[in-house]
Amino acid sequence: MDESLVHLIHLQEADVEVAQLRQAIAALPRHLATIEEKLRTQTLGVEQADKAIQAEETKRRRLESDIKDQQQKIAKFREQSSSVKTNEQFHALQHEITFAENEIRKLEDLELEGMERAEQLETSRKQTRQELANHKAFVEQEKESTRRQTAEKQARLDTLNASRAEFRSQIDADLLADYDRVASARGTGLARVEGQRCLGCQMFLRPQMWNQVREGQRIHCESCGRLLYYDQASEPIPEPPIVEPSKRKKRAVPEPPETES
Repeated sequence: MDESLVHLIHLQEADVEVAQLRQAIAALPRHLATIEEKLRTQTLGVEQADKAIQAEETKRRRLESDIKDQQQKIAKFREQSSSVKTNEQFHALQHEITFAENEIRKLEDLELEGMERAEQLETSRKQTRQELANHKAFVEQEKESTRRQTAEKQARLDTLNASRAEFRSQIDADLLADYDRVASARGTGLARVEGQRCLGCQMFLRPQMWNQVREGQRIHCESCGRLLYYDQASEPIPEPPIVEPSKRKKRAVPEPPETES
């Protein structure tokens, strides 16, 4: 394998890693955006829980005020009933008292229902607040991890770019242009062949092309267009053939001669 092709192989290895690093670096902010969006949703959930509990508290105070109003009415009607002169007036006041008492019972039932709702909302709010606190801590950890990973990956990217520039300077211009053209379309411009197969697209080569690649000729895969190369050192070692053990024939044991009696 000529030296220019060796540099090209190293260049492709660097190009592949550079592409992976760039994707990883670009994915980190997207990951942060996703978990921060969840944080915003949880924060909104806590705020909504706070508002719901405040609304229940407002309802409870209003119900307590309405109960107090009905109790004052009852006290007033009872005070008036002591000074009425006719049965009709007395019965009318008793009817008003009964109505007010029924209203109090209804209001107290509503107040009890509201207290149960408020209790459930408070339990839910505590859980939501705990989840929010846990997720806030997780987000801060992920931010720190993202900063560290970004710095590490960027440092590795800088090193690779320097290596790429060195490799490119040592490759024949025509070969480099050929590689760049295919790589821009296929992602990679080079493919190793193994077992009469292009490892870039997994298609089999015609026998003539297989021989040409093994002889060191620069040809392109007829299927994917990548520049093909053969590396004897990477070729898998064939397994030794299995030899069946030969079966030995048993020797016939001669029968003893008959004796005359």
